[in-house]
Amino acid sequence: MILPETVVHDLRYGARMLCRNGGRTAVAVLALALGIGVNTTVFTAYKAFVTRPLDARDPGRIVNLAVTRQSGATDYLFSGPDYEAFRDSVRSFSGVIAFSPERLVLSNVGGMVSQRASTAGSLLGRLGMLASGASNAEFAKTFIVSENYFQVLGVAPIRGRSFESMSVRELTVSPSVLISENYWQKRFAGDPAILERTIHLNGAAVSIIGITPHDFVGTSVGTPDFWLPLHLEPLVFTGRNWVLDREIVCCRLFARLAPGANVGQAQAEMNLVADHVRTLHDPRLELHKAATMLVWPGSVFPLPLKRYGGLRLAIFLIMAAAGMVLAVACANVGSLQLARARSRQSELGIRLSLGASRLRVIRQLLTESVLLGLLAGAAALLFTWGFTQALANKIAEMMPPEQGTIIFHVTPDLAVFAYVLAISLAAGVVFGLFPALESSRSALASAFKSHGGTAPVRSRRMQDFLVAVQVAASLVLMISGGMFIHSAIRSLKMETGYDSKHLIHLSLQFPETSKYSAARKEALVRELCARVAVLPGVVAVTSARPPLDTRFRTSAISVNEEKPSAQKVQSNLSYSNIQANYFETLGIPMLLGRSFQSQAGRSVVLSESAARQLWPGQNPIGRSLRLADERYPNRSELLAHGPAYQVIGVARDTRGVDFNGADSRQVYLPLPDGQLQDFPILIRTQSDPGQVTKSLDEAIAAIDPLLMANSATLDEMLRQTPPFFVSTLAAAVASSIG
Repeated sequence: MILPETVVHDLRYGARMLCRNGGRTAVAVLALALGIGVNTTVFTAYKAFVTRPLDARDPGRIVNLAVTRQSGATDYLFSGPDYEAFRDSVRSFSGVIAFSPERLVLSNVGGMVSQRASTAGSLLGRLGMLASGASNAEFAKTFIVSENYFQVLGVAPIRGRSFESMSVRELTVSPSVLISENYWQKRFAGDPAILERTIHLNGAAVSIIGITPHDFVGTSVGTPDFWLPLHLEPLVFTGRNWVLDREIVCCRLFARLAPGANVGQAQAEMNLVADHVRTLHDPRLELHKAATMLVWPGSVFPLPLKRYGGLRLAIFLIMAAAGMVLAVACANVGSLQLARARSRQSELGIRLSLGASRLRVIRQLLTESVLLGLLAGAAALLFTWGFTQALANKIAEMMPPEQGTIIFHVTPDLAVFAYVLAISLAAGVVFGLFPALESSRSALASAFKSHGGTAPVRSRRMQDFLVAVQVAASLVLMISGGMFIHSAIRSLKMETGYDSKHLIHLSLQFPETSKYSAARKEALVRELCARVAVLPGVVAVTSARPPLDTRFRTSAISVNEEKPSAQKVQSNLSYSNIQANYFETLGIPMLLGRSFQSQAGRSVVLSESAARQLWPGQNPIGRSLRLADERYPNRSELLAHGPAYQVIGVARDTRGVDFNGADSRQVYLPLPDGQLQDFPILIRTQSDPGQVTKSLDEAIAAIDPLLMANSATLDEMLRQTPPFFVSTLAAAVASSIG
């Protein structure tokens, strides 16, 4: 039995021995602190981003809601009426809230901070990782939330009041918003008269009635500029009505479990309510079909983490790399401990000769190693705290104002302290055990042979083994780092399938007033396209979404005139609506057949991977297919379902934004008249697109000064996609571990 006084004696003696060899101790602590620090940084980042709780009182009682469709797809967006049905019917919840992030035009604030200036001034903008094209308006990041949002989360404004203090009628008569404390300080310099001040969002006058706490992010990862109540959505978006239209999905849903209720009970009750709610949907849509509800602990991720295979793999690889760094550090310190033990052979031999057991000597040596590990852990924790806090602040500074402020809580908590303590103790035992065993064995042999200064062959072999571990782990790290860098470079340079450098993406936003009817919007777009087409340096102009903008537009496909059904679905593919000159404008070659003519009729063009999947090893030209109901019905989108389409051509694949390349499998549909206003304009230039971008403001102002627009090259937009960020991160990690 180990008595407490014996442990205290070991600690005191170990501390004296470490102080006596201050130089070696410092080197060992620094070497080990590097390995522990890398692992602590990874763990802190994992907690701050992946497993972060929602920003709420008692966040463990908050849950996410989603639904799994018959097709196997998981949807996390719900319509306004469906939200109200769940809110009013599920008794396992004490409250259900709706949330949707939007970007609104901000005006009547005294001057304007243009998106171009703010983006270009941010660090990401200077690095070319944010689009810095033309913008003739100031935008505000706005979270549209249900009126009970702050009440359910258990958060109160630091000044003023929140929406639950007002009825829907009061909000309609006196439209109100809340402003975040971060944006109040950043944009309005903490103006004390901000409450009851009137501003305009998308042209609608609203009054600021409260200020949310500093760094409050609610159900997101960043603070918005404003919080707008859900029932005011028709005020800022006159062309749609989330509140009343059951077929328009708009919002993520979260709920707080009622006292005594658990996730299983809530999910069972949600399924019963969902079975009734689906009967209220259009029978032609997938929302009408039976589905299974999902309820899981609250997270900023819209789907359970197990659904993100790519993210989980990236986390595993990063943690594995961090573990190997710690292994190298332990091997280094283990070698130092062996070398140090050789100078202590006489001391250890004398202790054994005086009656100390070998176990007692091993315990003393392990105590010194554990003390080294704890010292290294303390140093690593201090460094990690400062480093991650500085990194989080730098990330916040990198974002332009209209993107909101990303908040990462990296201050060490009990879990981080426990992790550092555990990894420090483990490291102390790992690097100290073998040297302790060998030193005690050598000292015992020396005591019997009376030549304590001689290091046995076994000790040298152990040191050789530790050196081999260092070399092997370092080689693995270098090879892994090289592979990461190679993969990142390949990903960043991967052929897109179109000319992204000379393509400009121009998106329009019309004033939210009744005089801008659909017919007028389409006429303005046609006039703008005609003006842009004759600008110097412009080669072609078309209307369509670019390959990197899939917007979840997917459809179940059946072939050979079969009507889509759960039993007859061939594939689930992305689809895009394009004008006839789309392929020519983007520089996408046709591999088989032809593109659309001016009168396309019921014809489609497939990407080569889509054609391969639907008709492997066959010529698809002349064959037919059907598209089922759209997974995310939206009245502003074209519904692709019902009649059969004939395949007239096959185009080369383009690179999308999905990690698995699923969105490269495309079905291209003709864009009918009357829908131009719902799609961006793509402009191909002859050389530098920057010259054309400067001319766009004048062309837009000449048509309608109230028309708001944003432009960026597709090359700039690609830098904002997840694959680019992951590739950049992989390159950074690889450089550090390699």
